[in-house]
Amino acid sequence: MPACRLLSCLAAVLLSACASVGPSTPSAAYAQAFERAAQQDSMRSECDWSVRYAPVAPRDASVAQLQAIATARLAALQLAPAWTLSMPGSAAHAFTESEEDRAGLQLLLSIVLPAMERYPAGVFARTGLRHVVLVKDLSVDGQRRLAMPAPEIDSVVYADNMLAALCPSGMELRVHHEYYHFIEYRLFNDFYYRDPAWLALNPPGTAYGQGGATAYGKGFQNLGHPQPGLVSLYAAYGPEEDKAEVFGWMKTPAYALRLEQWTAVDPALLAKRQRLMEVLQTLPGSY
Repeated sequence: MPACRLLSCLAAVLLSACASVGPSTPSAAYAQAFERAAQQDSMRSECDWSVRYAPVAPRDASVAQLQAIATARLAALQLAPAWTLSMPGSAAHAFTESEEDRAGLQLLLSIVLPAMERYPAGVFARTGLRHVVLVKDLSVDGQRRLAMPAPEIDSVVYADNMLAALCPSGMELRVHHEYYHFIEYRLFNDFYYRDPAWLALNPPGTAYGQGGATAYGKGFQNLGHPQPGLVSLYAAYGPEEDKAEVFGWMKTPAYALRLEQWTAVDPALLAKRQRLMEVLQTLPGSY
């Protein structure tokens, strides 16, 4: 739950973001974009704003130095970074040596790297993940995104899209969520596989929406456990989002305890969590 009201949180984070990129006062356009991004953050209502992520390097580290750190840490996981993205329907920019980009890449790495390091050794190779694409200003079919799976290029993509305005642990949840979409595609060759065993776990009357893309751009708030069997409101947008949301809440420390509490009183959600672990165990030697 939020540790402070939105406006006070926004002011504190904005000051922090400004300090991270230097002493200059942000432009009016930047301040407006920052506030708009904060208002559109779907994880705002479920954020524990006290959870912060440690920088991966000194504040004055260059983009080249940050990229070298990412390369070394990802190599230990049998992964390699990519700093540009070229995919039909998607657009993104590479980080430059500007103060703003240095701060943005530092923040992105502070969340993505420890999130990826939570996984057992070798699991990425077993799922066919080879690259982590790290960019800024990601959009998919014109919609701004923070992350997406890209199994076509053996990758997951994570972006700084005004990340300083957003819930940090909410970004980690997205890291795991999108990786699960990647796993699902590798298992079933389909992002939208309607697993009959999963669907059978839903309480009577559960209905899914028209897919996760329909939640974007509406000020959507991803409230936790809105009804029996669903870990979050976003899970109701489709069975593929349901699975990825359970996985994301499981893997993100700031959210995992709440999931455990809900499964203690929600047999359907507990069964989904167990079913998800069974699916993951079909990956030889993993989890």
